[in-house]
Amino acid sequence: MLDLAQKPLDVRQISRSLGVVLRFAAGDLLFREGDQPNCMYILLDGEVELRRREVVIETVGPGQALGIVSLLDNEPRTVTAEARKACEVAAIDARKFRFAVEEVPHFAWWTMAELAHRLRMTNAAL
Repeated sequence: MLDLAQKPLDVRQISRSLGVVLRFAAGDLLFREGDQPNCMYILLDGEVELRRREVVIETVGPGQALGIVSLLDNEPRTVTAEARKACEVAAIDARKFRFAVEEVPHFAWWTMAELAHRLRMTNAAL
């Protein structure tokens, strides 16, 4: 069996330099299901709940990403993201995301791991 696992990449510091740091209070919406994407987010601190049609898919924490799929395919958001606790995120647009995938060591692997994790969590919630 091929083992692709590596030491997890902590992208928080990288994402601070790539993106725009935003702060949200508990209860604030980062985006709603159906919104058009303009960036992805990497959670620097706090917790964000992801819901689809009021079904909780997952609560993400520091070092995790949200909004990757919509950024990749430029389709509307498939979930609503609400801050469960005050949080700080790095908003990364498509241009900077592409730069990170092409130029930052292990960022592409980290992204694929995040996508695989989100797919598993979504499937488990169905």
